[in-house]
Amino acid sequence: GFSGGAPSCGQSSGAAMRHSEIGAEPYELAAPLLRRHSDENFFTINAMPSPRVSDEGEVVSMPPITNGISARRRRMAVFKVVVYTSLWWMAAILVIVTIKKTVNASGIYRYPFALTSFIQPMTALSAHCLSRIVYRSRPKPPRFKWREVGVLLTMGGLQGLEIGLTNKALEFMTVATRTMISSTNVLFMMCTARLWGLEHLGALRLISAMLLVGGGVVQGLGQGDFSGETKVIGVGMQCISMLLSAQRWALAQLVLQRSDPDSALGQTSKLGLLARTLPLTGFVCVPLSCIFEPGAYAGEKLLQRELWLNVVTVSAALTVMLYAELQLVKRLSAVAFNVLATVHQIPIVLAGVVLQHNVVDRTSAYGFAFCLVGALVYALARHFDRMRMET
Repeated sequence: GFSGGAPSCGQSSGAAMRHSEIGAEPYELAAPLLRRHSDENFFTINAMPSPRVSDEGEVVSMPPITNGISARRRRMAVFKVVVYTSLWWMAAILVIVTIKKTVNASGIYRYPFALTSFIQPMTALSAHCLSRIVYRSRPKPPRFKWREVGVLLTMGGLQGLEIGLTNKALEFMTVATRTMISSTNVLFMMCTARLWGLEHLGALRLISAMLLVGGGVVQGLGQGDFSGETKVIGVGMQCISMLLSAQRWALAQLVLQRSDPDSALGQTSKLGLLARTLPLTGFVCVPLSCIFEPGAYAGEKLLQRELWLNVVTVSAALTVMLYAELQLVKRLSAVAFNVLATVHQIPIVLAGVVLQHNVVDRTSAYGFAFCLVGALVYALARHFDRMRMET
């Protein structure tokens, strides 16, 4: 701030902006202000030169000082999105490969619900320890109000039900059918974002959704696994799971982008949010395992050293993956994240080809191409939105 009169460079105006809103570190004329917690506020000074008086006594306006701060902020924001996306994809590959190795037909523990009930609390503990290390100098956030506790419980409960329904639906559907139905998840998310007032629907977004859905359908046809029966109950479970997933991500976007900065939710770190929601996700999977996986908690099955090594490995990778997901939802949107989630099947499939020698036929490759084009169309729609806002 300034003491005394106005600065000599002329009239100045100050604007307090949240770090999360500008999506970049402060540069040059920006200085820390108000709070020390993460997502701090910064005080920026837009200095305008003093009016110059000509020889004839007329006031001549000077052009504003421009120093390229906005361009640097934009480049930094893009760089962070690329970094978080890369972390998310690499961690997701490790999580999926390890879980498949653990629960497949020849695995050491073929109980996905029970495995999830172990992994989620362990991931919460990992997120809590990492939060204490990374944010050790941050002041303790205020106490959570009952409404905020309800929000956290809702997020954890929705995620647990989503995981349970998705896993259970596989018993009533072929893998190809599940892939095709899951491809409509982006459309669920776009409609949910529109109903929640988070993002509007336009022609480009609808075109993007159709390309992504079409790509998922083509991928399902390419898998060629239509042996077995697809029941209506399986399709219904998968659709309910996608509906719950869309609500969870919309709620996460509201928490991350629109929480009062002075509230407990506004001052809690992303790792802190994970530490508070994941235990409930694991708890929801316990009764599901007891109902659908008898014998999962038998002593001889739990006393396996490799099982707990896999749980620790998945928990560590899952902490990184979920943290990157929340960062992407905060910096982009829930819809943008789900578009990236559709595209990130590509590196996962490539990892399967390299690590597990899976075979991808030409039809599946066409499906991936459709998804990639759909993601690019969505990126174009967001670019046009940003241009309209700037003008």
